Amino acid sequence: MAAGAQSTEPVHEAELLPELFRVADLASRRGQRHSITLARWQLLLLTAGAAVGSLAGRPYAWVAAAAYLGAGGLAALVSRQNPQGLWYEGRAAAESVKTLAWKFAVRADAYQPLAATLPDAEGLYDLQLRGILRGFRDSPVLPGDAERRAGVTAAMRELRAQPLTVRREVYLRERVAVQHDWYQAKAGYCDRAGRTTELLGVALPVLGLVLAVLRALGAVSFDQLGTVSAVAASVTAWAQLRQYRPLAAAYRLAADELELVRAQLTQLDLSAADSEEVWARLARDAEDAVSREHTTWQARREVRGPGH
Repeated sequence: MAAGAQSTEPVHEAELLPELFRVADLASRRGQRHSITLARWQLLLLTAGAAVGSLAGRPYAWVAAAAYLGAGGLAALVSRQNPQGLWYEGRAAAESVKTLAWKFAVRADAYQPLAATLPDAEGLYDLQLRGILRGFRDSPVLPGDAERRAGVTAAMRELRAQPLTVRREVYLRERVAVQHDWYQAKAGYCDRAGRTTELLGVALPVLGLVLAVLRALGAVSFDQLGTVSAVAASVTAWAQLRQYRPLAAAYRLAADELELVRAQLTQLDLSAADSEEVWARLARDAEDAVSREHTTWQARREVRGPGH
């Protein structure tokens, strides 16, 4: 894409964003995988310990003790490493960098005024970038040279130099449409997963009630109430970890807001005298819709707590 000339070459978000986005995104994904894996094994060991511990015999008691010991060890590991905090912190950093990069590339928000009134757009970008990075100065998810890795890329400069028709086309395709579809897909997944955990949350206590009544009546001789209780508690803990319902609502709201902004951006009269000003405001609205969702990740960074 040649600066200042209308381009017909496709521009993709992956080549547009600074390297720091990929670094933070990778750290977040690793934290997510580690957090979910540890939580899954911890819940499985607790359930297994309850199931085996309900059986008669010393060997079963030793197996149950080993399962509880393993679960305790994993709990200590989670407390020490706090992978969930890294997951949230990396996501907050990645999304903050992405939003800032898109605002610069499409001349949105503070970057909208013409060059005559804004002589150093990159200087303003660097200033806001440093403000973001200050919030992560003690974070293990970002490298020591984070500021250098988050600088303005060649693709960002080239897209910024393009006419509004090109910037709108790229922004609608690579940012708004991609983010909207992602939100919709995630909302659907979280809805399905939320319904499943809610169903299990009702079914398991009912099963426990039935087993308790049967045992009280002498219809069954074995005691599996501890196992059912452990499974029910595990389902509840898993649902709290994944936050299916709150995330589904947040994703759906963000998707609806982006759909509204997309319609406004599509209908924008590019020949109007104030088209750049209106464009900047609407693009800012789109980024604000995304920011409201990932502000949740900013708040969840507090899970790391002191000393992490």
